[in-house]
Amino acid sequence: MTDFRSDNVLGCSPEVLRAIERAAEGTQTSYGGDEITASLRRRCCELFNADVDVFPVLTGTAGNALALAAMTPPWGAVFCHEDAHIHRDELGATEFFSGGAKLITIKGEGGKLHPADLERSIDEIRNSKKTAVPACVSITNATEAGTVYSPDEMRALFDVARKNGLRVHVDGARWANAVASKKVKTNGIDILTFGATKNGTLNADLIVVFNRNLSEDLSMRMHRSGHRPSKMRFLSAQLEAYLTGDLWLSNARHANAMAAKLRDGIAANAEIVRPVDANIVFVRIPPPMVKSLETAGFRFSDWPIFGPDVYRLVTGFSTDESSIERFISVFTRR
Repeated sequence: MTDFRSDNVLGCSPEVLRAIERAAEGTQTSYGGDEITASLRRRCCELFNADVDVFPVLTGTAGNALALAAMTPPWGAVFCHEDAHIHRDELGATEFFSGGAKLITIKGEGGKLHPADLERSIDEIRNSKKTAVPACVSITNATEAGTVYSPDEMRALFDVARKNGLRVHVDGARWANAVASKKVKTNGIDILTFGATKNGTLNADLIVVFNRNLSEDLSMRMHRSGHRPSKMRFLSAQLEAYLTGDLWLSNARHANAMAAKLRDGIAANAEIVRPVDANIVFVRIPPPMVKSLETAGFRFSDWPIFGPDVYRLVTGFSTDESSIERFISVFTRR
């Protein structure tokens, strides 16, 4: 079976496994006071060219919800795309961890927020005086539609947020894929949820805090919610290995390249319904072909929110090129 349902169906990079094994040797201070976590922070300061705080977490959902809770009061509004993971896939985690913050969803072509729409929504909520108080904007990059914001697009959204006194969160579940695609920057971000599980770690993602005024609140929320593991070094070891020698970028480049190869191989025989900027291909597949592909051992996800007969195929850091070629062969066979 070849599984294109998501990039989190894959295993983890050998470098990460070796780092976990090394972290198991000897003893280390618990709850994040260990040298591995300190080294991870130093690496992130170098990577982002900024004095950042880092908080390893087990899941991206925890990362998003805890970050947004630290940025948004219970009466606050978080502006996000209508297809954002925090809205569609996290079972109200942001609302729960924040004590009641309200997600305000905004439509946007290609999975992206657009400055004029964001400005309009902020004005509507502020002028209502009884819905919520504008507090934060959450931007997903790469988006749930598989597209990537350019640096200029991100900067335009940051400008709207700053003009209106809003903090900025980025859901970077596929941040590496976005960076590999368009070299996006972090200037203007308060907190980044830096995903790694989809791109080579075993079970570790990372909250990166650029606005360190938020760090103390976030630290307390992590502890109180049970998201501060005593043996944090095992999360930090995975992330340090992930960020060493640009493993994170090489993994993402491979995943993106496999998606591009898949798109190019089937484009003449199929409707690609979204631009392929990163490692996700959305394609319309007629039912008989779906059956042929499944019979040939391929798995992928239906995606009805993008229209009838639309399916999502996701490539990853260890997707084998031969599996892409085999999929193309089955798909183009008539």
